[in-house]
Amino acid sequence: MIKDPERLRDVRLACECDRQAFGRLIDDYGGLVYTLLQRIVQDRDTAKDLAQDTFVKAWTRLRSLRKHASFPSWICSTARRTALDHLRTIKARKEVSMPAESFVESPDEDKPELSAEGIALLERAVCKLSERDRQLITLAYWKELSFTDVGRIMGIPESNVRVYLHRARKRLRELLRGHENELLQQID
Repeated sequence: MIKDPERLRDVRLACECDRQAFGRLIDDYGGLVYTLLQRIVQDRDTAKDLAQDTFVKAWTRLRSLRKHASFPSWICSTARRTALDHLRTIKARKEVSMPAESFVESPDEDKPELSAEGIALLERAVCKLSERDRQLITLAYWKELSFTDVGRIMGIPESNVRVYLHRARKRLRELLRGHENELLQQID
């Protein structure tokens, strides 16, 4: 949910066909959409193309958005459906390893930084998870969306989000078992 009055104003203006306001929304939410798509399709170039498709669809359907504050979950749902439609059309998903930088968009001063080895290790482990687990972890932890928003985006009840995330974290912990020192190593 959007709480920032400027972003709400941009959503309202974009719904009234203001291209500049929509451009600001793309700037604000482009990283979120791209990251979600990259986790689903596991290919950077395809994710870029699908991100463009997502925002084109969003522009054409923006008037259907009833609650302006719901824009983040609405755009993520649009991206998710776009990616799933893409995967259905190709029928076979290709496993592609992604670069370590894809998880870290900008450093957060409150959180410890991971070493390059730790980031690469975490990236490889997340890529081994199922599509649903990758999406859940990306939305809930990397994008820090609420369980309610994650549920809306993925089309599952909030109570199930909690259970599925618990199981996804457990599977991720299993994949990372024995690599704790590499993962937690601080950058000097």
